[in-house]
Amino acid sequence: MPFFLDVILPLPLKETFTYVITPAEAAVIQPGMRIIVPFGKRKKYTAISWHVHQTPPKTYVPKQIDSIIDEKAVLSHKQLDFLHWIADYYQAPIGLVARTAVPSVMLLESETEMATHQWDRVPQSLSQKASSLLHQLNHNSTYSIAQIQQLISIKNPYGIIKELVASGCVSLKEAVYAKYAPKQQTEIRLHENIYDDDTLKKTLEDFSSKPKQYQTLLTFLQQKTPVIKADFVKLESVSSSSLNTLIKHHVLTKHQRIIDRLPPKLSADESLTALSSHQLQATSAIKQYWKEKNVVLLHGVTGSGKTEVYMHLISQQLAKGKQVLFLVPEIGLTTQLMQRLYTYFGKQLVVYHSKYSPQERAETWDKILTNKTTARLVLGARSAVLLPYQELGLVVVDESHEMSYKQFEATPRYHARDAAMVLAHKHHAKVILGSATPSIESYAHAQSGKYGLVSLTQRYQDAQLPEITYVDLAEAHRKKQMSGHLAQPLVQAIQETLRASKQVLLFQNRRGYASFIECRQCAHVPQCPSCDVSLTYHQVTKELRCHYCGYMDQYTAACVACGTLAPQTQGLGTQQLEEEVQALFPSARIGRMDLDTTRKKNAHQKLINAFARQEIDILIGTQMITKGLDFKQVTLVGVISADNFLHFPDFRAHERAFQVLTQVAGRAGRLGDKSKVLIQTFQPQHPVLGLVRNYDFPAFFDIQIEQRKQFGYPPFVRMMRIELKHKNMSSLITASDWLKKGLVERFPNVLGPVAPVVGRVRNFYILHILIKLPLNASQSAAKNRLESLLKSFAMVGSFSQVKVAVDVDPQ
Repeated sequence: MPFFLDVILPLPLKETFTYVITPAEAAVIQPGMRIIVPFGKRKKYTAISWHVHQTPPKTYVPKQIDSIIDEKAVLSHKQLDFLHWIADYYQAPIGLVARTAVPSVMLLESETEMATHQWDRVPQSLSQKASSLLHQLNHNSTYSIAQIQQLISIKNPYGIIKELVASGCVSLKEAVYAKYAPKQQTEIRLHENIYDDDTLKKTLEDFSSKPKQYQTLLTFLQQKTPVIKADFVKLESVSSSSLNTLIKHHVLTKHQRIIDRLPPKLSADESLTALSSHQLQATSAIKQYWKEKNVVLLHGVTGSGKTEVYMHLISQQLAKGKQVLFLVPEIGLTTQLMQRLYTYFGKQLVVYHSKYSPQERAETWDKILTNKTTARLVLGARSAVLLPYQELGLVVVDESHEMSYKQFEATPRYHARDAAMVLAHKHHAKVILGSATPSIESYAHAQSGKYGLVSLTQRYQDAQLPEITYVDLAEAHRKKQMSGHLAQPLVQAIQETLRASKQVLLFQNRRGYASFIECRQCAHVPQCPSCDVSLTYHQVTKELRCHYCGYMDQYTAACVACGTLAPQTQGLGTQQLEEEVQALFPSARIGRMDLDTTRKKNAHQKLINAFARQEIDILIGTQMITKGLDFKQVTLVGVISADNFLHFPDFRAHERAFQVLTQVAGRAGRLGDKSKVLIQTFQPQHPVLGLVRNYDFPAFFDIQIEQRKQFGYPPFVRMMRIELKHKNMSSLITASDWLKKGLVERFPNVLGPVAPVVGRVRNFYILHILIKLPLNASQSAAKNRLESLLKSFAMVGSFSQVKVAVDVDPQ
């Protein structure tokens, strides 16, 4: 009987595809290997092997595989099982889950190439452009599509290529090239001909009459090994031509050595510092809970030393030879944390996130797959949960309440915190969820006994939490006590802090210069042509930008509608705040941390290090500065406006307001210095702000959990949100109404369809439908019903252009 192989293709496909394989191939193929397979008319893809069997597919004739890339699996059985869980739970195509997990350089795809043949004369039937192209081509040669585009300066040359193929002068083929190449270093060594001291002495005598070669050889002999060519040729006494001569005469030789793109730590790791009595109690309590539960919520106030507790528990797992995953919600948080972990675990630490190159990520992937001792501790953002762990012993989810752990836009829309707990379960590993402001769901699970709950209520070395004061903006405006967007109490507090040679953090959660610009005469506001939002003004580049689709337009001093000069800015962004603060404090050194200033790979690290070295007096930033950062000399935090958080149209608005304000307040007074937080607001009497002032999370939780229970929101229900997109609003409404009727027949609680806050993005109108599921209902049965309905929906011809995405546990 023939053998068949089911594979996962890195495409938006929910099912595996079956190919024919030989008995010899069946004997060597393991689940998790990369296999080159043909798919479609011509393309070839890197698929992931899943299952070898002898049952042919019923609906199509299977093709043969092209080749086997690996000798060993690059995805372990546990990881394959985990990826299938993500696909099933988050209703995502398994192909996209695999594509998200595996570094892009490991997933080879074929590229179309054009091969020319021998021709005696150019066929007269060809068009002028096709004839012109053929004149530029050599016989029996191969050209990529990019090369063809350059030759004829046409973006889409496929019509011309089709003409040439029909003429018989050329043909098309698919070629697969390796994208990953190890990094190599050229080293200079003595040639094997120089085998002893006597031979070397004679060689020196032979070149003594050639000063440059002689000096280059002497310099080489003085160097420590290995002698790296790139560094060696920079030395004053070394001549490149002389070096080449010595190589030509077999005195020296070049050697290529593969090196690590992420070089290991050479110095010894330091010993961990001793824990305080509170930290020791917390560590002991966590271990005690782990005897019965796999997950523990560590609820510690900001500055209580949660990271030190993590590190001691990490050390114990590494001593057992286990792997540890340390998750952080954003790339920016890896900078400081990496420096701390590097001190104690640098010889076993690797970092994994999207700012690293695909080549670097592929090398990290391989280290973790082969369980190298240099990659036992993995520090990373959301995608690090998808790495191929072999012996996972502990998962630490720092700032576990953060929304950034949720993938919002691209499929799969997984939540790294929840996925990490499932991953740990598959490895029989333990989990710590750390936060000063846990999510309502996590704290509810801890209160119910599903998770262990350990609290750290004291700051490290008994440092006092900063005093929180609210500045009434309504009163400040009435009394004319505003300097730009800063009220007088905040300005005075900044002055006092700078005089004391301390540092200031100012938080404004909007980048750019202004939210929008408005004409003074006709009230025209420039809008994004593709999204239902106004364009944000960026003064540094004199651009108007859409923060949803990336559209940019040049700022003009005259209104495009009526010609009036100098339209006024509305709303406050970090650029404008930086300008105002610099005008108020001209001698202060000011830095800004937002998406615009941290786009480059090491930009986060440079800013954070400069602030830590006190090269910056005032750091202005968005939510990047509110969490996880530890600056010893910050004694003042200013929040420019708290009102936007309180009135966002979402049932989690108050939860997020409490979290953000508490977290940003926690950046002050880390060394125990008397510190304060000034929060500007038009509603200083708002009940949430009162709870923030007292750092009273338990009281806040009691209020929120009662409201969630009353109105039917998590953790008392599970939710699935269906997002529908179409370029025509009328067609979208028709499709959403049809789908809503089908959902109502299958589910007891369906809300919508309703447009989100921004109802059109990238020319697609958007509608949301929300499904609430009782906790006692079968989740798998509900998802099966939904999947069946969506298949029927897709079969309706008029709905074929409607894009549908399912978001399980939307945030």
